[in-house]
Amino acid sequence: MRKSHFQQPSSEEQREGNPSSDGAKKKTEAKVTDQSQTKKAIKINNEDINASADAFIKNFRQQLLIQRLQSIENYEQMLARGH
Repeated sequence: MRKSHFQQPSSEEQREGNPSSDGAKKKTEAKVTDQSQTKKAIKINNEDINASADAFIKNFRQQLLIQRLQSIENYEQMLARGH
């Protein structure tokens, strides 16, 4: 939010001095770095979640296949017994 020319700077702004000073630039650069690191962390977390989801789906499909094969085997055994 922009400040009006008539407002007094806060005590924090007074300590920092001119916004174009080196301290303010370093603070801005630190914020940008923190934001980019946060975005990278979120991306890594998303990749981890995607990998976990893919592994879960693969395992789930494998279990479905096993159950289907067992069901077919049980059916064939039942037919072999003559029921």
